[in-house]
Amino acid sequence: MSTTKISVKNQNLLWAVSGGRCQYEGCNKILHTDILTKKKYNSAYVAHIVADEPNGPRGDLLRSKELADDINNLMLLCDVHHRLVDKVDVYGHPESRLLEMKRRQEARIIRLTSIAPDMSSEIILFGANIGSHNSLLSYHTACETIFPDFYPANDCAIELGMKNTALTDNSQIYWQAEEENLNSQFAQKVKNRLMQGNTIHYSLFALAPQPLLIKLGVLLNDIYNLKVYQKHREPSVWKWQQTSTTNGYTFQEPMDKTKIPALVFSLSATIGYDRITKTLGNDVSIYEITIDTPNNDFLKTEKLLSDFRYLTRIALNKIKSHHGSVDLHVFPAMPISASVEFGRIWMPKADMPLVIYDENKINNGFTKTITIK
Repeated sequence: MSTTKISVKNQNLLWAVSGGRCQYEGCNKILHTDILTKKKYNSAYVAHIVADEPNGPRGDLLRSKELADDINNLMLLCDVHHRLVDKVDVYGHPESRLLEMKRRQEARIIRLTSIAPDMSSEIILFGANIGSHNSLLSYHTACETIFPDFYPANDCAIELGMKNTALTDNSQIYWQAEEENLNSQFAQKVKNRLMQGNTIHYSLFALAPQPLLIKLGVLLNDIYNLKVYQKHREPSVWKWQQTSTTNGYTFQEPMDKTKIPALVFSLSATIGYDRITKTLGNDVSIYEITIDTPNNDFLKTEKLLSDFRYLTRIALNKIKSHHGSVDLHVFPAMPISASVEFGRIWMPKADMPLVIYDENKINNGFTKTITIK
């Protein structure tokens, strides 16, 4: 039990630097509001790291009195963790461990409160079944990912996509239902916000088949302040990385540009041209955007995504210059963010209509899914 009366100045300072939350690692309990009744009251304990008496927890003959009212020796704790560090497990909580808890928690509060008021971002989550797998998207993970560049504008995300559907992407009914649902939910949940102009920035996290991601990109075309995130495999995070081993993209054009135009994205995997002719026949002019070694985890940096947008915009212009405004048949094998950005750069008044295909093992090849006009 503390015998020192902590000065009001240091009590107030401790409440400020801790953000009014328990400083024990992993706790973060708010200490001025009851989580059930929402009543305001003080449930905090101002705890000493080095006890104010030599015979107290982590006490010292010389330093106990010196540090008795020192802000650097004080922690704000909830009842549970105050008892844990001072009574239940004193040995497991040496001075060094508690000082590190205090340092990390106060540094986190500084980072959080340093974000400018205009750096809020509305989080959009879009999930749809991929094969037999349901999409796993987390608002909590999205919040962690956008920080420290942005903070969530609301305490919940804008969720698009159908939940708990039994439909799978090997049937045409699936594509019709998902596209109709996406159009409807986008109009209700996103377009209204855009028209009101209340949100400055949006952050998108999506896990869905590529045709739906392209369609979502088309719908998001008018959101200029949008950041699209990419789920990486190594490391398993959504945050954009600083470096990549990929050198860049190449755009390959066919010798004969008089046939049915097809645009192939061989990025996350290689798409053999025989699979295109199997679907469209031999009367096809195949254009391709690819990388040296296609793989499903190459798109690590925002710079690579920007380069993809730039090259794809050039490709769409070139293809139209040769073929006019006929349908462009698109065969995608590309990452999430690239699929969305392809839809975003497509211009409805200027570009060729898109016929999007999806490869499914059950259907033994590519099948037509969504048409964008």
